Amino acid sequence: MTGRAAEYAGSWRTAIRIARRSAWRNKGRSTLILLMLFLPACAATILVASWANLSGTSAQEADFNMGRADLIVDDVDGVLASLPSGSRTLPLATGRTVVDTVDGLASYEYEAVDVTDPLTTRKYVTRAGTAPHGTGEVAVSRALADDLGIGLGDHVNAGMPQRRMTVAGIIDVSRSLSLPALVVPADAPLSTGARRHLMVDLPDSASTWTPPEPTGPDSLMVGSMSRAGAGPSVEQRALEVAAATLVTAFAGAQVVLLAGAAFMVGARRQRRELATVASVGATGRQVGRIVLAGGLVLGAGAAIAGAIVGLLTFELAGPTIERVADHPLVDVAIPWWQVTVVAALTVAIGLLAALLPARSVGRRPVRAELGGPRGGSRSGLQGLVVGLVLVAVGTVALVVAATPNGRVELIAAGTVAQLLGVVGCGPTLIRGCGRFAANLPLAGRLALRHAARNQLRTGAAVAAVTAAVAGSVALTLVGAAQGETPPVRSEARPGQILLPAQASDLLGPDGVRRLAQALPTRATTQLRLVAGSPDGEVFIPMLHDLFDDPETAETPAAMNAMEQRGIAVGDAETIRMVTGREATGAELGLLRQGGLVLFNDTLMSQDSQVSLATNGRQDRLPAMVASRGEYFTSLPGALISETTAGRLGYTVTPGNLVVETTRVARPDELARATTVLLRAQLDATPVPGAPVEVKLAAGRVRTDETNAMFYVLAAISMVITVTASIVAVGLAASELRGDLSTMTAVGATPRIRRRIAAAQAAVVVGFGAPLGLLAGIGPAAGYVAYSTEIDWHTPWRALFAVVVLPPVLAVLLAWAFHRNRFPLVRRTH
Repeated sequence: MTGRAAEYAGSWRTAIRIARRSAWRNKGRSTLILLMLFLPACAATILVASWANLSGTSAQEADFNMGRADLIVDDVDGVLASLPSGSRTLPLATGRTVVDTVDGLASYEYEAVDVTDPLTTRKYVTRAGTAPHGTGEVAVSRALADDLGIGLGDHVNAGMPQRRMTVAGIIDVSRSLSLPALVVPADAPLSTGARRHLMVDLPDSASTWTPPEPTGPDSLMVGSMSRAGAGPSVEQRALEVAAATLVTAFAGAQVVLLAGAAFMVGARRQRRELATVASVGATGRQVGRIVLAGGLVLGAGAAIAGAIVGLLTFELAGPTIERVADHPLVDVAIPWWQVTVVAALTVAIGLLAALLPARSVGRRPVRAELGGPRGGSRSGLQGLVVGLVLVAVGTVALVVAATPNGRVELIAAGTVAQLLGVVGCGPTLIRGCGRFAANLPLAGRLALRHAARNQLRTGAAVAAVTAAVAGSVALTLVGAAQGETPPVRSEARPGQILLPAQASDLLGPDGVRRLAQALPTRATTQLRLVAGSPDGEVFIPMLHDLFDDPETAETPAAMNAMEQRGIAVGDAETIRMVTGREATGAELGLLRQGGLVLFNDTLMSQDSQVSLATNGRQDRLPAMVASRGEYFTSLPGALISETTAGRLGYTVTPGNLVVETTRVARPDELARATTVLLRAQLDATPVPGAPVEVKLAAGRVRTDETNAMFYVLAAISMVITVTASIVAVGLAASELRGDLSTMTAVGATPRIRRRIAAAQAAVVVGFGAPLGLLAGIGPAAGYVAYSTEIDWHTPWRALFAVVVLPPVLAVLLAWAFHRNRFPLVRRTH
């Protein structure tokens, strides 16, 4: 080893030894920094271990849906004959059936398959017991076992018709652990209407085989699912990577700034010790290495502890992680290289956090630290210029990359550049605001002047708050965009209950009455629909220009309007049921005159005439619109009278049975109504092949209302921001101890000292919160623009909660927890 290399290695050994001893002496500050580095390291370790074992690859997603099969195809005639030689198949049936519960009858999903076959590996997970055999045994998922309050050895009545079975096992369906389902043997399905599939294991020589296209007029389309299609799409994976990259970049920058504030204060407290080292011949770089070694020591300690605790937590919290991911943890493997990357990043973050304080300490004159006067730190316009340049560079990067075809790495880089740029402007802004201190009361004047005099250290504390608020703002804005995606379908008016046409035949008049009594019913309406004429199917051929624009045609409203084209036969009762109001005289008069009432305004022509077309003729009828802008896919789009339908020779068939309610039905009311309907089906001859269910219309979502998710995000954001604010305020306030000690010595009351502490907190969070708002908008906008599945929406109330409430709470906490008895300390200068 050369002399220079030996000197370099020796100085680092000395620096690490001094840093380790200093960390042990200053346990409070060291513990704070360790926690700030340890928490993200531990969380990241848990996340990477969970990701690697749950959905880190498309193969895992495919296993949860398909097991070890290469294909799952519909079991139709001709499929077996067309399979490549050497293929192996396993029958699988999926459907719904009726289960007798303590609260009545209910409908649940079931799968009929041999779960012991190797092809089902990872598609099902046996939690207890064994696989069911014969018609007298059944396995249930844990979710269904919890719903029914049953366990191994208990009995359950299920099936169409019902049969009494013993619970032989608790078996989860891997694609969704929250799914309440039954599993029975492949030769003992619970209903005749189950959809039959084949799980196919292809030979290696035909791994890319796909089912042939059907031929002939009577051929059925063969549905299939391949392993490539069972996992998330390329777009979904790209969005996941984008989210992970942005979160990692933001979290890393936040921890660097938060820990950097602590290192800045620590270096200030350590200045005499460092100056002593410099006075015996250490160079500025060697002195700076001591501070840098502190980041290395604490970062390494946090990385090791984070990895160990994270892996232990992953092992112990397996059931909780499964519930959150909704997938099982099977064949668990530790992703050592990913854990190593997390540990290395933690050490790197510790070094980055200590880098600026190390450079600052290395440039300080020895005399200034040992006994000379302490001057305020002045960065001039340099920090402001650098900060503005970084903001501009970050903005350009976000604008360039924020497209569906953009680079997520560029978005992450732009995010970090914007955050660092905003933070870089902080010290200059603080210094500029210091000139207004003379206009403030005593507490505010002292806090603001102290902040301006120590602008770099105050800037580090402000940076911590800025990073916390920026992350919270970005999280809230992205959550708002995701939460405000409009619903795709609106089947009926909110609160209405839909039953298929055959429900009336199954129930009969007495059954319909009993079902209505179980619900808060206002009226029941059996829709009657035009099915056709002697010339063929009757339809309304013309649609509004709304569907000519590709962008407009893909909106949920347009898609619902496209489906709402059925023609009903009825009177005022039908109008009230569809529109939610009483029929007008004009509407009833038009029906009597042989006209047509429209509930779908996109069907109206410019001349107020609507064509009812068949293959052989067109019937032109006068029309009027009874409802605009409301489209329901399971309700008719037009109405004619019974007389008009008879005059035109139309065939009329029963449609949905619609129950109008006085309010939204409660779950217990829906359960009673479901029991009435399912009991009628079980008593029918023959028993239906699949259960007909009571369906509550979900209605529409108003886009001007704040989703409840926003309040959850706001609450999480507030906790994050308040925590970071308290840490930053505590670090900044520690620099004021000398001034407060002097004021205590000359008789300052506890009330004055409390006001000063609160003012100090107000200065830090008052600068950090607005800067964080500015820094958080850019990455959120970039992420929303990158995604094609979400739209921008500004949740004003949630933003108010994130940006305003945490600073106010931090000030109140600083006021409440300030110690009345302040210890006297010796001033160093």
